[in-house]
Amino acid sequence: MASTSVQQVLCPVCHQSDQVRKVPVAYETGVGRLAPPVMPVAHVGMMGYITVGFVLVAFGVFFILVLSGTNGYGSWPGPIQVLQVVLTIAAIVVALVLSLIAFLRVLRGDQQTQKFLPAYDQAMDNWRRLYYCKRDDVIFDPETNKTLTDAAFKSLTSVEAIAQSQETPQASLAHH
Repeated sequence: MASTSVQQVLCPVCHQSDQVRKVPVAYETGVGRLAPPVMPVAHVGMMGYITVGFVLVAFGVFFILVLSGTNGYGSWPGPIQVLQVVLTIAAIVVALVLSLIAFLRVLRGDQQTQKFLPAYDQAMDNWRRLYYCKRDDVIFDPETNKTLTDAAFKSLTSVEAIAQSQETPQASLAHH
């Protein structure tokens, strides 16, 4: 019969393990300050583009369907009819260009978000690695056996802070 030994992590303050929990477990049990890192998401507004495009196309379609369906064009001079068709096609083209602009903005936002994903992964790894002692109300790193302040915890689990620390060495190498 094989036995598995589970290594218990001791709190660096009280040197006991009965109230020690991994940070995710402590968060789930109600310790709100131990919230997980927020996943980076780009917020790109595109409703303005979509609304303007919709109005332009709806306006053009209205004139084409209503006026031609009721034979309203029959009494209009030929150049006016051609101008209306040209304006309707132009409205459709503008709507397509606005859709393209909105799509490109979404792609740019996705690219920005992807730059933060490695930092997010590291922040989540840090969050999962840390422990919390309920008795002493401390967060600690089992690798160093040192307690962390709330500011240090936020720094270890902040996507922005980790991304900045990852950029700094690259920026200094680029200047050499």
